[in-house]
Amino acid sequence: MQKDWTERYRPKSLSGIIGNEAAAQSLRRWADSWASGRPRRKAVVLRGEPGTGKTSAALALAHDMDWDFIEMNASDHRNAASIRKVAGAGSVSQTFSATGEFLSSSEGRMKLVILDEADNLFGREDFGGAKAIVETIKDSSQPIILIVNDYRELTRKSPAIRNLADSIQFARLTGREIVKVLRSISEKEKVEIPASVLEQVAENAGGDMRAAINDLQMLFEGRTVLESGDSAVAGKRNQLKELQSALRDMFGATAVKSARDATMDIDMTPDDLEKWIEENIPQEMRSPEDLAVAFEALSRSDIYLGRTRRLQYYALWGYAKELMTGGVALARKHGPRPTVMEYRFPGQFIVLSRAKGPRSARNSIAAKLSPHIHTSRRVIVRTMLPLLSVMVRNDRELLTSLIREVSFDEGDVAFLLGLDSDDRTVGAIMVQAKGEDAASSAEKPKARGAGKRSAHQL
Repeated sequence: MQKDWTERYRPKSLSGIIGNEAAAQSLRRWADSWASGRPRRKAVVLRGEPGTGKTSAALALAHDMDWDFIEMNASDHRNAASIRKVAGAGSVSQTFSATGEFLSSSEGRMKLVILDEADNLFGREDFGGAKAIVETIKDSSQPIILIVNDYRELTRKSPAIRNLADSIQFARLTGREIVKVLRSISEKEKVEIPASVLEQVAENAGGDMRAAINDLQMLFEGRTVLESGDSAVAGKRNQLKELQSALRDMFGATAVKSARDATMDIDMTPDDLEKWIEENIPQEMRSPEDLAVAFEALSRSDIYLGRTRRLQYYALWGYAKELMTGGVALARKHGPRPTVMEYRFPGQFIVLSRAKGPRSARNSIAAKLSPHIHTSRRVIVRTMLPLLSVMVRNDRELLTSLIREVSFDEGDVAFLLGLDSDDRTVGAIMVQAKGEDAASSAEKPKARGAGKRSAHQL
């Protein structure tokens, strides 16, 4: 098994951070304040969704600044004693390099303390950890970076951190940004990969660079060429498996925190997660009383999601997620939990998928008609298309006239007639319209369309 690509291709410098360049610059300014001996804040919090480059930025900063570093993450015991022993001691003492060189803080040789997943620091095994972090920041003579997915959770349990640490937001990455990195990796690995597969892997990752790189490595393990037909369903398959497991843990949780944490690493927006939960509440809860309480919590969650969209204030996502996870899970009060073998795909997604083709056809027809009849596309879709569909089914001359004048294609005609685009009837109508158009072009302009209705007469 080759080395993990997420580690092999982790940026060595802040200049290599993709998609969050402004955040990287803010982090560098904070580090420069330490280098000048006048730090604005002793600590900084890097906040954002998984896979957006927070940990990579912290490690790249240490490399850029020529700082040694100490890292603690969720796999470490992070109670008060451990933090004081590792992070606390490291934040106030001098250090030695891996080669034995003495690194003096007075000469600018700093030691960066990195505490990853700091928002998960509040379990029973981490007792006293939050207080120890606050004390460490206050006493520190070395720079400290806290990395979190949920900044609100961190500051809710430890409000003092707001005043002790700067905060830098890392945004979810776009598909184009992820594709750029994946293409660079495939070139370095000398792997041939179609652009369509790179785009599929990026889409599957849902803004998570780490997930995209892991999926890419899994697809190319032991291979040098990938065909378009091989494609990247693996990413979605793995995400669906993880989602099923997360939902099972969430519905079985007995506390708000454990219910919320069960879905923390799922690469899905709260809006989409809410739809999965809504679809599967009836499978998990059979009591009418429990169902009523669960759907009440979900409806309150939906209120916060609506406010988030309307105000563009994404901090409200935290309230929505607590209600849709913890609020729903704790609604169970009656009877044993049923066995759910597999959670159902949201019916709303299926409906939207099925409606995508007709919706595109309606929009295409409206866009072509709009400049001819001087009416908005919305009005055409809402009020005219149903009538037009009936008219052209009973008036073939009107339909052929529209094909010539408005440039309707096979898809437009098929939608109006309620047929498949490859139906023979559609093909015959298109041939007829094109034949009449060719014949009419040889006649005088006044003879064209005589006795027939056109788009202007609708």
